[in-house]
Amino acid sequence: MKKFKNWLSAALIAAMAAGVCSGCTLDRQQEPVETEPLQEENQTPEAETRKADTPVLPVYTEEGISYLFQTNEKKFQIYGADGTWQDIFPVGVNVGAGKPGAFPGEFAITKDDYKRWFRQISEMHADMIRVYTILMPEFYEALAEYNAGAEKPLYFMQGVYNNEEDISNICDAYGENEKIARDWVEMCRTIVDVVHGNAVIDPVPGNASGTYTADVSQYLCGWILGIEWQPDFVIDTNENHPDKNVFDGTYLYTEAATPFEVFLASGMEACIAYETENYKMQHPTAFANWVTTDPLSHPGEPNPEMEDAVPVDAEHIKAKPEFKAGLFTSYHVYPYYPEMMRYAPELLADEPQNPYKHYLTDLNTYHTMPVVISEFGVPASRGITHLARDAGFNQGGLTEVEQGNAIVSMLKDITDTGCAGACVFIWQDEWFKRTWNTMDYTDGEARPYWCDVQTSEQFFGLLSFDPGQAPVCTVDGDDGEWASERPLLESGGTELFVRSDEAYVYLMIRGNNDNIRITMDTIDNQGNGEYDGADFALDIKGEEESRLQVDPYYDVNYWLYTTGLYASSEVLKVQEGYAAPDTNRFVPINLMLNRPVLLTDGTLVDTEQTETGKLRHGNADPKSPDYNSRADFCIKGNVTEVRIPWLMLNISKPNSKMRIANLYANDEITYEHISDIKFAIDGVKESYFWEEWVMPTYRERLKKSYYILQEYLANR
Repeated sequence: MKKFKNWLSAALIAAMAAGVCSGCTLDRQQEPVETEPLQEENQTPEAETRKADTPVLPVYTEEGISYLFQTNEKKFQIYGADGTWQDIFPVGVNVGAGKPGAFPGEFAITKDDYKRWFRQISEMHADMIRVYTILMPEFYEALAEYNAGAEKPLYFMQGVYNNEEDISNICDAYGENEKIARDWVEMCRTIVDVVHGNAVIDPVPGNASGTYTADVSQYLCGWILGIEWQPDFVIDTNENHPDKNVFDGTYLYTEAATPFEVFLASGMEACIAYETENYKMQHPTAFANWVTTDPLSHPGEPNPEMEDAVPVDAEHIKAKPEFKAGLFTSYHVYPYYPEMMRYAPELLADEPQNPYKHYLTDLNTYHTMPVVISEFGVPASRGITHLARDAGFNQGGLTEVEQGNAIVSMLKDITDTGCAGACVFIWQDEWFKRTWNTMDYTDGEARPYWCDVQTSEQFFGLLSFDPGQAPVCTVDGDDGEWASERPLLESGGTELFVRSDEAYVYLMIRGNNDNIRITMDTIDNQGNGEYDGADFALDIKGEEESRLQVDPYYDVNYWLYTTGLYASSEVLKVQEGYAAPDTNRFVPINLMLNRPVLLTDGTLVDTEQTETGKLRHGNADPKSPDYNSRADFCIKGNVTEVRIPWLMLNISKPNSKMRIANLYANDEITYEHISDIKFAIDGVKESYFWEEWVMPTYRERLKKSYYILQEYLANR
């Protein structure tokens, strides 16, 4: 079914649009690595001390095999100090590998970062963390050292990450001499040595490496192996190898399995067998999955050939008596994707309607083993990528308070539907991320070096990386922080001040701010002729109707869907004369949310866009009781402060001062140098210059959502 090749990029874009590909960084390629188990003579005295200082938790031992966690029917259990198994519902948070100024594959997070974060996560009353792949030794050392002094250990779930480039290029688990299958088995063994502090991994670009001596196996809740599987990868594997439909190992076997499920079973078996035979220990085991490849039937899914094309069913993989810790299932489930979460009649049958909870009920009812929702969440971002049935669960456009309330609501649904555990996505914001409706505006190589508030994927975190070592401007209507600065320009009774940082261009307007227009010229030889070639107009018209607009010739969203990469009359119709270079008008700045969707009842849902240039009034000071993290501007008396995202000005690499070049002259999105932004009020024009930067500055801040979740977990 090679037709699926044609929509691979579209499916990937859709997954990113949904956030369901959140754990899949797409900017990181994890290669299989070979480890050398540490020999005793290679262990340093420091490593021996760390192991000796690590408290030993009670473990259950049966027939020489030890385990601290097990699955029992549809529950997780932990072995208690009193010698009994106790039911638990672990709630945790995913921890990524990136921070500002670095891609995940550069592993820039330090041991001190981890230990500080572990303390904050524990203080939030979470039980565990989840990581997607092998991290640097500092992570495992930090976890061991933190737990050695913690009143209550912080547990973790460990993943194995697959090489997405191989998956995309080969698209068959057994293709090219079973390269992906062989790498899968090797990685599933390697991670065992890493967790047991008994590995040496040689440096490979984009991969963790080093000497692993911290044994954190007693803190491991379970293995979650693999990634969100693309349907064409599953289908090609199944169709190309119909004979590979049975697996019979020492610890696992299959029933009615597909070739792809046999592939999964082989990696799970490798992990279990290697740990059992080398360390006499076992842990509950699952493979990663998501709604797109779940085993349920979705008759109301509007895009069945993409989102309900092929199942991957954990029920087809069975445990033998020799595997005592038990199997579980792991799913990434978000409230806004796929489209069935908004439109499928079978998910909207309840009153009040709650398609997310209905889906979880169906999922948990289907499975005979524990169901862990290992990714769920919403981003507190300015930009919006996808809409949910309930606006409070949209992918973006939410305040930090709305984010926290949505997370708690979803966690209640996960608990109420009988699931066995949950992990919030994600601990920290991730500046390197992209989404389908902004990725074409920016250069992927530059993303970690500035903060794009228009890209929702960057803001799922409970921990914010606010730009700058100190605030450049707190948008709260207080002009005190500008006291030592001279205005950039003065016009009539109005003064304009300008600053910038890694995320925004900030304006402070003092004086006449009633129905005022400030224009911005960012690119030469085009723009609005009535305003001396200005490309953007900022109109301050009170708290409800203020907005940033663009000259239609420089409207990237319109160009993309009428002339450029995604040109289609089904998405956006060409408006005659709209983008002429001399229209002498400004138009709303829109952001695409969804192409037309044909529902199963024949209803056509038209293209969805949001006016991202519309500004929201509020106080953006996190210390204020009136704090609104989504505030774009604040008016107090004769003072107005505004923050404008770089990308809304078509400045796609502010760190190296690069803008989007003339769209119609180049017939594609290209970048060119920008020296300054020319601001004007009533014909008075001045230039604002800023300095390039190599590495961004930032400061950590726990979001309001952190405290909302903390309060809920403290009382659950």
